[in-house]
Amino acid sequence: MSENENKKLNVNDNYCSILSAPFLSQKNCESIINHLVPDLWSQSELADGTINKEKRNAVKQLLPVSEKGWPLLDVISAAKQINDNRYKFDISGILETDGPVVMKYDVGGHYDWHIDVGKKVANRKLSFIIQLSDPTTYEGGDIEIMDAKIKTEVLRAQGNITFFPSFIPHKITKVTKGERLSIVGWIHGSTFI
Repeated sequence: MSENENKKLNVNDNYCSILSAPFLSQKNCESIINHLVPDLWSQSELADGTINKEKRNAVKQLLPVSEKGWPLLDVISAAKQINDNRYKFDISGILETDGPVVMKYDVGGHYDWHIDVGKKVANRKLSFIIQLSDPTTYEGGDIEIMDAKIKTEVLRAQGNITFFPSFIPHKITKVTKGERLSIVGWIHGSTFI
């Protein structure tokens, strides 16, 4: 049994569309980081499949998942809980062909304003980001969500999971010192009509 199974997420009700809550322990974050494989990093592309480092400069690799499905099954459980209580979207889970990735932003790494849903990824309903890095180990690399008044410290907290609808514009500011690691993924469902 995973440590998050049947755990109720306590989210900040001051934010309507963006929900952020403690999710992974420091030890869990370090475990995921320790299971990353240096040779598996690849350049992140834009939603249309092209590479443009002016708009997006980061590398990625697939999220390592244990034989028991951790942490993926916990993420799915949390997403269902959040969706049932707040969003009420028609969701079905995570597509195998569009699974979560670990993103690494080194100095200069960033991702300009974008949305996570589009022609090639029309089934994305909810986006999530899980902060893996200790926020004291890097500078910059902040998550900004358009028109959201949310404290940066909340989104930077190690182990926090942040959910928001995939159609909301957001960006990652340039990392100016250190390295930022996070898990990024999407909960899928029938396309918005």
